[in-house]
Amino acid sequence: MARKGRFMKKSKFGPGFQQPQTGATATSDPHHDGSQIHPNSGDSVPASELAARPLNLDANANEETLVDEEVDDLHDASGAQSRRGHKTTEFWTVKTIDSDGTIKPAKLSVREAMERPNGRKIVLRFNNAKQAIGDEAGLLSGVLGLLGSDYEKFPICRKSWRQITTKDKVYNECVKQIFHFDEDSEGIIKKNILKSMGKSWKETRLRLYDRFYEPTFTIEQNLENCPPKIDREHWRWFLDYRAEPKTKEKCKKNAVNRSKQQYTHTGGSKSFARRMEEDSEEQGRIVGKGELWIKVHKKKDGSYINDEARAIGERIEEIEQQDESSRMLSQNDSIAQAELEGEKLKRKAMEDEASSDKKKMKVMESALIYLFQRHGEEFPLEIAAGMSFVK
Repeated sequence: MARKGRFMKKSKFGPGFQQPQTGATATSDPHHDGSQIHPNSGDSVPASELAARPLNLDANANEETLVDEEVDDLHDASGAQSRRGHKTTEFWTVKTIDSDGTIKPAKLSVREAMERPNGRKIVLRFNNAKQAIGDEAGLLSGVLGLLGSDYEKFPICRKSWRQITTKDKVYNECVKQIFHFDEDSEGIIKKNILKSMGKSWKETRLRLYDRFYEPTFTIEQNLENCPPKIDREHWRWFLDYRAEPKTKEKCKKNAVNRSKQQYTHTGGSKSFARRMEEDSEEQGRIVGKGELWIKVHKKKDGSYINDEARAIGERIEEIEQQDESSRMLSQNDSIAQAELEGEKLKRKAMEDEASSDKKKMKVMESALIYLFQRHGEEFPLEIAAGMSFVK
């Protein structure tokens, strides 16, 4: 589902000019706490609608470290792309339950879902892995995108999502009031809902920085260019954080790492959970993760999108072409196995390349020594030391 971004493109008219905000914010609910949330002392200064994407609920996902959790997504291209030219409203076919327990079908947009008149809630469905499925998953994703990009609920002046203290409040007073579902005993559903809002929070911070920060401006000029609905002191804190050498270095490293990622997929914006459900219904059988992974990494002509995807896909096929019991056991982890083996192959290739470079350096050193000796001269110690350092 795609909609226009909540924040306008960065002003080019100079400091002090702010373009008007478009669209409704995610603050229309009666439980919204409009009070200002100030930074905690010590690690901060004293005092958009995010384009919704279907959930990718990974129940076993690990959270990153405090700094890494944020900077890993500072330049996440997939989350930062503009949604210009796409339709602005999407309606989802769902079931709702009224305060008297009456269940009925409905077609709702994200903004209509946020209104929740007369205690109406949207009924959510989950698969065995506690992943949201069906159109309800798209609607849930849109709502979480709006909530996560609401900086009156979640302040911008924190280094990571872990440091946000209002998560439970928003979960209980917003998410649980909009959607009807039973929480699991392990807390997986709640964990992944919070994680989805956290991703929205981080991605929207990136878009804010990209659109409102101008490198040619002075600090005061950029402060004057503060985005709408953002506290000025919170914006100052965020600009200082982005200017820290540690943050800049992390951004550079992550950009290099992303440039090495060779494969994407052709499956669109739907999560694996939703695609697995739809494909299983269409084919009248259970479609596994490995089978779906292969499908979304192939072109229309049946060929893989690139060599790395082909290597992983072929390995998935090998793992799943076992006897039935082994195949069922490996169905959920065949992707992880294949990708791990792919990473090992890449590391081996890098090690071989490094070994080859060392051999070339040794040959070069021998050639230089020979040339100097031929002219009756000693090999300069500073050159030898430099080559030793390179090795």
